[in-house]
Amino acid sequence: MGSESEIPQHMSFLSRTRERLMRAVLKRGLPSNQSELAKVIEQASQDDIINEETEDMIRGVFDITQRRVADVMIPRSQIRDIDSECTIGEAIKIVIKYGHSRYPVSFEDKDHIQGILMAKDLLPMADQCDKKISDFPNLLRKPVIVPESKHVNRMLKDFQKNRFHMAIVVDEYGGVCGLITIEDIIELIVGEINDEYETEVEGTNITKSGDNTYIVAGCTPVEEFEEYFKTTFPDIDVDTVAGLALHYLGHIPQKDEQVSFNEFTFKVLDTKLHQINTLQVTVAAKEDE
Repeated sequence: MGSESEIPQHMSFLSRTRERLMRAVLKRGLPSNQSELAKVIEQASQDDIINEETEDMIRGVFDITQRRVADVMIPRSQIRDIDSECTIGEAIKIVIKYGHSRYPVSFEDKDHIQGILMAKDLLPMADQCDKKISDFPNLLRKPVIVPESKHVNRMLKDFQKNRFHMAIVVDEYGGVCGLITIEDIIELIVGEINDEYETEVEGTNITKSGDNTYIVAGCTPVEEFEEYFKTTFPDIDVDTVAGLALHYLGHIPQKDEQVSFNEFTFKVLDTKLHQINTLQVTVAAKEDE
């Protein structure tokens, strides 16, 4: 998640961009529809009133007016939540492992989000590692709940107006289907923003951790895995690496279970609610010819 100080800087940039666009509009004449406005933007770029990066950002602003929260949210299966019955010590380990600044706190499952935990709020609790998060109800911020049908531009206005950075997304039946952050929306406009605690990785879902070992998100598409490792798996009716591992295991695995196929050994690092969240993948060293 992005740092809170980053957001106003991006908003300031958007204000400057708006001024440049207005100069282009005044030069060409007021457009009567979005198609004409797109031509104004393209001409402004050609006339060097705005640069290519600014043009992309303006188009990003148009894009968010046409999208809904469901289109850009982090899906339920990828939410990194913390169970309210976790100890403070366990929660600190989760924060260190994933490096986000905010975490939904759930009770029993993700449909019961009790609040939002700020990573920085755990620091003063380090001397109470054996106590549970549920012992400190004031530690949690009240969760903001939004429908998946909400327009992204309205969501951005709510983020700005009410000064919160994360919202829980629910479907028409009230079930949690994802979460959205202000960073997710800003990235649609200005491009990817690295979290202040994030490190550079070689791919969104695959991180090299050793000479022949990798940490792989369970949600990684099989096609992405095949492309990354220059390999091919048999045609199996699964979409993700987690599904691939489940296929070869033949059952819902426990933590630390492993299975080998092709030149890969998959070790389950993290599971929750019968889902494989994270795996360690070891690639067999190729024998010298």
